[in-house]
Order: sequence, then C-alpha cells, then structure tokens
Amino acid sequence: MADKNTTTRNRKFAIPKITSDDLDSIVNNGTVNAKLLQIVQTAAELFHQKGYASTTTRDIANACNISPGHLYYYIKSKDDFVEIFMKIQESDLEKWEKVVRRLIKRLPPDELIVEIVREFIYYIHMRRNLVIFWYQAIAQINNGQRTGIMQIEIRTIDLFKEIIELGCKTGQFHIDDPFVVACNIHAMCITWALKRYLLKRKCTIEQYTDVCIKLVAAMLRGTYDS
Repeated sequence: MADKNTTTRNRKFAIPKITSDDLDSIVNNGTVNAKLLQIVQTAAELFHQKGYASTTTRDIANACNISPGHLYYYIKSKDDFVEIFMKIQESDLEKWEKVVRRLIKRLPPDELIVEIVREFIYYIHMRRNLVIFWYQAIAQINNGQRTGIMQIEIRTIDLFKEIIELGCKTGQFHIDDPFVVACNIHAMCITWALKRYLLKRKCTIEQYTDVCIKLVAAMLRGTYDS
C-alpha cells in the first residue's frame, strides 16, 4: 500500500469546474457543445454565489452573454441544471463504487474502511460546491429530483454498511447496528464540505481526515464510548 502521507501531499485540491468529461458521461451522443459547457459552468457558479432559488434563467443568460431565447436552445428550464448535476454525481458514484469493488477483493475490512473514508473525504472536497448546492436547494427542487439525490446518498451509505458488515463477520469490527454507523461515517465525511468555513480555521483536510479515520476506527472497535 502507498504511503499515506506521500499520497496526501501529492493531491491537488483546487475545486474542479464541471468539465466536458463530466458532461460526456451523461450526454447521449457523447459530444458536448462548448456553449453548453459554458452555460452549465456559469449556472453552477451562480447557484453557488446567489443560491438556486435566487438565480434566474435571465441571470444565467446575461452571465453567458447570450439572450434568454438562445439559452433555451440548450436547456428547457432551470430544472435541467438540477438533472445535469444529479447525473454528474451519479457518474461520480459509479466510479467510486468500482474503486470500492476492486479494493474489497484485496484489502481486509479494517484497511479497506480507512482507504474508503480517506478517498470519500477527498471526493467531497473536490465536489464540495455540489454538496453544498444539494443542501441549499433541497427545498426548491421537485419531489422526483429530491428522491434521486436521496437515492445517491443511500447508495453511498450502503457501501459503507457493506464493508462494516464484512468486518463484523470476520471479527474485526464489533458493533450492533452497521447501518447507523455507516450513516455516521457518511455524515462525518460530508461535514468537511458543509462546515468547512469553520473547520478550515482549525485544520487542514489531511488533519480532518486523520481525525475522522481515528473516530471511525474507534466506533468499529466498539471503543468510542470509553
């Protein structure tokens, strides 16, 4: 296994914009128009700055230097952006699931949970604006979209739960309710995005990740209350 400190030092922490590769994975014809990419990137930035409810399609058109009519050539309504963001997150989850499946075959549960928590926190960091978007916009999006984003969260929690149950079967973990612990692990990871405005004053992402891993290990050993 690679040295964790070296791996951590080599990571790049700039927030990535939504890229053509992101859209390639969700556009049926596999070809992303440059203007569509600009529109999606601009909308994402405006939603982050102003909030989803306060951003209008006219705001997006103006920021892209196009008319509202031209904007509607690419999207039908503001809801289209929610669908695009959701598909990007689904694509991200599928990639992460593949990594987890590969690691399950070669790592024991106690080492696997460390790697998965670490990787998930860095993923949350890289997509933190998207994470914040969902928590800000959850009351404004429609029921179908809300259900979709909840299903993505449940799939993530279920992966943590699967690893925990495997560790319980092998005797490495000692807990009564894997689902509750999986929910707590997920909550700790996304807290880096939701509370980063406070956490970054006290710790780096590396330090936060190390704390989370220690807490997770304690929970799974059944020693978190000692």
